[in-house]
Amino acid sequence: MSTENLNLFTLHKTPYGWPLRLLRTPQAHKITKGSSDVVVAVIDLGYTYHPDHEGHLWVNPDPTRGDVHGWDCHDDDASLEYNLRNPETNYNKGHHAFVMGEVMMCAPECPVMAVRVGYQNPDSWWKGVDYAVDHGAKVLILPHGFITHGKDSPHPLFYQGTDFSYPVDNPKLRRSLDRAYDAGCLIFKGTADNRGRRVATNMPALDTIFVLGSANKHGKAANICCTADYVDAATPSGEREGEEEFDHVWSTGGHENYIPFTGGCMSSGFGGGVGALVMSRYPDLTNDQIAQILRNTARGNRWNPYLGWGILDAAKAVSLAEDQLCQNLKVDVGRCSVLQKRGKPFVRVSVENKGVFNVGKALAVAFNGNPMEPADPEASPANPATLIVSQIGHAIGPVRGFDKTKLDIELTHAPEKELWIQVNTLDHWGSDTIDTVKIPL
Repeated sequence: MSTENLNLFTLHKTPYGWPLRLLRTPQAHKITKGSSDVVVAVIDLGYTYHPDHEGHLWVNPDPTRGDVHGWDCHDDDASLEYNLRNPETNYNKGHHAFVMGEVMMCAPECPVMAVRVGYQNPDSWWKGVDYAVDHGAKVLILPHGFITHGKDSPHPLFYQGTDFSYPVDNPKLRRSLDRAYDAGCLIFKGTADNRGRRVATNMPALDTIFVLGSANKHGKAANICCTADYVDAATPSGEREGEEEFDHVWSTGGHENYIPFTGGCMSSGFGGGVGALVMSRYPDLTNDQIAQILRNTARGNRWNPYLGWGILDAAKAVSLAEDQLCQNLKVDVGRCSVLQKRGKPFVRVSVENKGVFNVGKALAVAFNGNPMEPADPEASPANPATLIVSQIGHAIGPVRGFDKTKLDIELTHAPEKELWIQVNTLDHWGSDTIDTVKIPL
């Protein structure tokens, strides 16, 4: 995509630009536009070349099979193009190119690889994932999900009146996704268009997938959005049957066209593009850490089953300071209180994580004095002091990055003179930082 077109997408109030403004990519591009080291693979049903993709397509350094920009794992050749239904429809001709265009808008300096798969060929899906990983892709986008076929049938069961089959859709695909994640890849997929129902589908529900909910131009749940227990965050998808140009998402279609689409597939493209941008910004972080950054910088108050933790915020995600790329537990003294519950003394401790990385186990310990200073400075091994400062209770709980939680510590007895709280993380390779504070009685 030309620099001129990218500027139009980013800076002007056109139908093309609202998703990028919602994701705050113009601000993010002041810090990074991606990296040639972060290859994004779009694994979809058939790619048609678009002239504005020139210069953004991945180029295979060793195209021994003619696989210059990717591979057709359905036909097992370099053709890439959709050839199973009417190729003249915008959907069949433009979908793959459309999602790749979304990635190029978000992360214009990240090479984008085209990998083709087909519903009629279950093995093409896991082979597509393996091809992408084997050829250096760090971000995988699967706009469509594999749907089980009936025996000897060219049609997915879903279109023959049978509901999504979970979890037996394609076990080999699941294992390829596991290997991809273990290799350090981020894997993105949108969830929507479940005919207005709350359903469980195999691929989005997998632990290896970063799942995107569907947002409209107002940053609210789009009318194609469905609830799910596994939504991580949200990106633009557009509204179904919207009458305004701005109700849809626009991107590169077949050949030289720019076309509108709506759907969870659009969410996956934008999610993968922002993910590639953040991975480019922090090349030394793991895929799990990048996923935490995406979730914990998203714009949302609390998690909900439509939009997860909120709309991805590319600008905030790429703007983290060194002292935020960590776990950093702090006690909010002003929000701590001593109370009685069922006749027993408790202290309610407000713990804040000022770092972006989640804490799985935050340990909060209550003491009846300062645990970091000697209670009797004159004591020694030859003349030990009686236990003076002691633990009087503790509690353990999780704290998300950039979030707060309250931990209730049951006390062995009500503190008489002083109450001190100390917090730290117990996580594997967790932070060494410790916060020790005095709580006013």
